[in-house]
Amino acid sequence: MNPYEADNWEEVESTNIAAVGSRDRYLIVKFLKGGVAYRYSGAASEFEALIHAESVGRYFAKEIKPQYGCEKLPSEESGWPERDEY
Repeated sequence: MNPYEADNWEEVESTNIAAVGSRDRYLIVKFLKGGVAYRYSGAASEFEALIHAESVGRYFAKEIKPQYGCEKLPSEESGWPERDEY
């Protein structure tokens, strides 16, 4: 599985996070700085809460980052969706 493939993508309003995706049990978070992305195992259930949070960055920092294991995804991975595909 391409680590950037997702069942859905949402561009979010945040000073730190560009977009959020989910697939199977994974939550994928793409950051604004450098386009770096991380995949959080077991966090797919947080997708809706994250994209609808009053502060996406604050929710991420409090509810996802400390709770779920993650892996950094390669920055030059083919398969990252174009902006109009979010």
